[in-house]
Amino acid sequence: MLSQKMKIFLTPFCEATPACLLVMVQGNIWLATVGHLLKAVETGLITAVGVFILSLFTYRWFSNKYLVAGITGGMCFIADFLAHPSHFGSASTEAMVTGTFTALISLVLNMLGKKIFLHLRKNSSSIH
Repeated sequence: MLSQKMKIFLTPFCEATPACLLVMVQGNIWLATVGHLLKAVETGLITAVGVFILSLFTYRWFSNKYLVAGITGGMCFIADFLAHPSHFGSASTEAMVTGTFTALISLVLNMLGKKIFLHLRKNSSSIH
């Protein structure tokens, strides 16, 4: 139970933090500073807390990978909007791009994770 709750907290954190950092420096990671990293971590924490709190009320939604990506991206949009001002476009442009990027990361990791799990499971059953 505790490991499941930790996963629900850590997964969105690990998806939102790099997405925020990359969008904040507009893809040029060489421009990233400690200040950028701290803001990205703050955005990741707010996203993770939001997803975690939502999971306490609506856990059954978390079986659908598209809904999980949407929830994570939406929470990241809110977190990014609250954490710092936009570095490009209007007031919410960067937050929208960050939320979308986070949702895409969530989908890709979900699909890759499932393929890796099935591959490992298939290989381990052929050993016995």
